[in-house]
Amino acid sequence: MIVFLTGLATVTALVSCDVLRVLKPDRALPRAVVIVTAALLSVVGISAVVQLVQLA
Repeated sequence: MIVFLTGLATVTALVSCDVLRVLKPDRALPRAVVIVTAALLSVVGISAVVQLVQLA
């Protein structure tokens, strides 16, 4: 359940980055948004690797 919620938060963060990029193409993304998105992506990546290792 935690992996699902983390994945959902990651998708939400990625979509918000895309929306900000479309609405304000000339401005840089806020640093906090980039850091949170990168952290969520790393958590999802690590959990996916752990799941694959457990299957092996």
